[in-house]
Amino acid sequence: MSERHVDAALFDNAKILRERASSLRAQATMLTAPLASAYRRHASELELEAWISEVQAGVPEDRLQVA
Repeated sequence: MSERHVDAALFDNAKILRERASSLRAQATMLTAPLASAYRRHASELELEAWISEVQAGVPEDRLQVA
């Protein structure tokens, strides 16, 4: 079986998106409930976008992070 080519730019983009999502989740702990909810929701959207970017990059299924 041949090794899959992973698009580095898309993979790097996924990493950046996950880091931003993590930052938003950390910030949400210090905010009022409505704003914290919005931060967590946006973090979830970024994590989904990161997952899609990893799929498009060609990351093997067993290495994909859960969205």
